[in-house]
Amino acid sequence: MRKINMVVACMLCAGLVWAQDVASFQQEIAEKAKGLEIVGGGIPGVILVAGEPAFPLVWGRIGNARVPVAAATRMGNGRVVALSHQLFVLEEGMKKPSNAAFVRSALKWLAGAERPKTLYYDARMRGYRDTLAQCKDSQIEAINSLDQLQDIVLPAVVLLSPESHSLKDMPKVRAFIERGGGVLCSVVGWGWYQINQKSFKTESAFNALLGPAGLYTGDYSASPVEGKFFKAVGRSALPMSCAEALQLAQGTGTLKSNVHSARQASFLLSAFWQILPDDERRYRPQIADMFGGDRPLPVPSPEHPIGVERLRDRLALTAFQDDWQREPTKVWPAHPAAKTYPGVPESKQRETRTVAVDLSVPRWHGTGLFAVAGEPLTVTLPQGMEKAGLRLRIGTTTCRVTAHEKWSRAPVVDVEVPLNKTETRLSSPFGGMVYVVVPDGKKGATQVKIGPACPAPWFVKGRDTAASWRETLRNLPAPMAEIESDKVVFTVPSSLIRKMEDPLPLLGVWSEIMDLDAWLTAIPAKRNSPERFCIDKQLCAGFMHAGYPLMIPTVSAHLLLDAQTIREGKAENVWGFFHEMGHNHQNYDWTFDGTVEVTVNLFTLYCMEKICGFKPRQTRMGSPSIKREYEAWLTAGHPFDQWKSEPFLALEFFLRLQERYGWEAFRKMFAEYRTLPKSERPKNDYEKRKQWAQRFSRIVGEDLYEQFNMLRNPDEPPFTPPQDGEQK
Repeated sequence: MRKINMVVACMLCAGLVWAQDVASFQQEIAEKAKGLEIVGGGIPGVILVAGEPAFPLVWGRIGNARVPVAAATRMGNGRVVALSHQLFVLEEGMKKPSNAAFVRSALKWLAGAERPKTLYYDARMRGYRDTLAQCKDSQIEAINSLDQLQDIVLPAVVLLSPESHSLKDMPKVRAFIERGGGVLCSVVGWGWYQINQKSFKTESAFNALLGPAGLYTGDYSASPVEGKFFKAVGRSALPMSCAEALQLAQGTGTLKSNVHSARQASFLLSAFWQILPDDERRYRPQIADMFGGDRPLPVPSPEHPIGVERLRDRLALTAFQDDWQREPTKVWPAHPAAKTYPGVPESKQRETRTVAVDLSVPRWHGTGLFAVAGEPLTVTLPQGMEKAGLRLRIGTTTCRVTAHEKWSRAPVVDVEVPLNKTETRLSSPFGGMVYVVVPDGKKGATQVKIGPACPAPWFVKGRDTAASWRETLRNLPAPMAEIESDKVVFTVPSSLIRKMEDPLPLLGVWSEIMDLDAWLTAIPAKRNSPERFCIDKQLCAGFMHAGYPLMIPTVSAHLLLDAQTIREGKAENVWGFFHEMGHNHQNYDWTFDGTVEVTVNLFTLYCMEKICGFKPRQTRMGSPSIKREYEAWLTAGHPFDQWKSEPFLALEFFLRLQERYGWEAFRKMFAEYRTLPKSERPKNDYEKRKQWAQRFSRIVGEDLYEQFNMLRNPDEPPFTPPQDGEQK
């Protein structure tokens, strides 16, 4: 008994020491670093904290929920600090005092020493070498293979990215940490998922390595708290771990008393349900207990949304959707929320079609079919095409609104599956438009047999006529419709096109817009594949947002489909349409920090001028207040931080260049970037701005360095004409 008591006492003592260590480290980060700042247009993911021994360090937002973007834990005798984006600590990031202070404190804590003697970096992530240079008195060495970890003499710290290695390599990293090593690592969970489309539960190297120690990542992106700044946690009163969320929520089906706590618990428990392995025994059973039982499936709608206070309903729907997404090729019954979006046809008309697919055109190929929720359809490929990498997609929206505080529809309604067999049979619980997805780099053509499904209104320019549209196509029964050309495709509720007499004027004006964007960004007018618009009842980000497809709220649908309104440019939303499509034509090489929402409006202004007949000063850029603010900025010494934080102030800078030199100057410069060899591409944000100064000055034949030198941080060297070895 005495021995047992001593063991318990030792455990309590060790726990107290760890708790003090955690509090001390969090406090140091809060005082010395105050947080982290993202640079270069990076979008951090999340580092989800399950519970002890893991703890959060820095937080951002998903909606109004707080989520960690940096966290730490221990594993055996070693320690780990994890970041949700490498740009926090690469070259440009380390120029931010907060980021540099964070790294210095993290390296000291990981090594258990004021100045670690030796620091190592994974040779696959060479940018980390500059990060380690923060510790000037430490020796820095590269690791070319994780096998070298076993020979490292401790204490030592290694910088690496787990997802740049395979799952089978993680035991080597784990062994290094458990014997006392320190690891500073990064992962962009949403980026990993976007590229790999694999399970966080079973195939993420980061989760396999650090999940047992309480750290996970998932398919989420976090927003800064202030500007581009993510705040240090310090002593947060809000739950930021799965354990805290469970403690808050257990024993209640609603969380009406505190909306902030409800928001936290709802997001965290839903997120952990989707990433915790099925055999996890510490938290997963507790989450399951919260929504178990024989109850009706929750049905969100715009009239009756499901808010964060209805925690059990949100978890039940999350669990249903997670099961579906993990096994999408099963035959699933219809979910009642399908009626809200994308809809359920009233007609019983069904067809099976053989669709011709041009494999030289990548991305989504429409079929004119709508998969009905809960109704199985079969996809049949010609022999041999099961190896071509084709996929089947059901549903047009790419917006997943799981993190929203209110769900006006089911959070996830789309799915993609590989067509790796000659015959695939499945059903979606929500249904949607059916597509064959073609990967890049294919040639030739094939035919795909699909059905039975509901025929949808589907107009294709060059194939269909206004007469066939009026007489037949627009009356087909599916609840969603598509209007398509080789430039652009619109996916909209069928109710909006039933009275449309002729789709050609709409396609005509949008073909002009797409050609204008192509001209300005210097790509061929003939596109590899058309851009897409999709109407959705609830979007995942912003009022509308760019991407493939470009997402538009239902309230703006009638404007999107009105060719005359677009040509006249009277509606405020015309600016929004041009703006979002402009994002799809920006080039990362000439989009520097602070200009993502600025240079995009060169496309907006160009289209407003050429389509609507409004010169730039006849748009909102003619406001006297913008000119006054610009002059005040010049008088104040043109502070670059202010310029980057005010998009219309920044746009005024570029508009003055446009007024003096015309659109052709921008096009010529953008064209240069299309053919840049790798050696000439800008390697950091400073080089992006420097190349703007050099290239634009050369193209217009004038010295513009004085103007562009206003776009510098105080500690950066001035922009100068190209020297030997630089682009001319």
